[in-house]
Amino acid sequence: MFTTRRTLLQKLNAGSQVAWADFDQTYRKLILLRGRDRGLREDELDDLIQTVLINIFKQNSIFKYDGTKGRFRDYLKTIIDRRSFDLIRKRKNALESLNDLSDKGIVLSSDDYDNAEKHWDEEWQKHLLEQAIQYISTEVQAQTITIFRLLSQQYYSPEQVADELDINVDAVYVAKHRMLKRIKPVLKQMDS
Repeated sequence: MFTTRRTLLQKLNAGSQVAWADFDQTYRKLILLRGRDRGLREDELDDLIQTVLINIFKQNSIFKYDGTKGRFRDYLKTIIDRRSFDLIRKRKNALESLNDLSDKGIVLSSDDYDNAEKHWDEEWQKHLLEQAIQYISTEVQAQTITIFRLLSQQYYSPEQVADELDINVDAVYVAKHRMLKRIKPVLKQMDS
């Protein structure tokens, strides 16, 4: 079975170097995405990753994950947001930094909040789908995964997939059905 977020967090708290590498590989893209959505500069993103990891690791952290109180994605998002705003506040001249954000088209208004939340949810779903595909990749033929990726991630039509891979359209539908049947329970378990 794939490593659950809870198991990964337990290993992080135990100081496992492998768990740190797994966490970094699994969540780095999402941390960077959220930091950019919150208006961080490129030179602040490495600091964000470090502070998020430290926050999760600290035994006495205020932000301990408790699965009974909410979803991991909300827990992670809260940590990223708070550490992002900490970094913005640390800028030498906060007023100038906020003006710089505005000049770049980044305004932290309620509309931006809604857009950032929507962006986070979309990227989280993509993240889960990719994790699920990787998890079942040893159990499913490579061509089935290719077909599924073309349909679900590149938005090819079944006819386009058939032409691209030089197969029958019926084979595309069969592969999609098999993949969905296998991936749905994994996605459900990952997003619980």
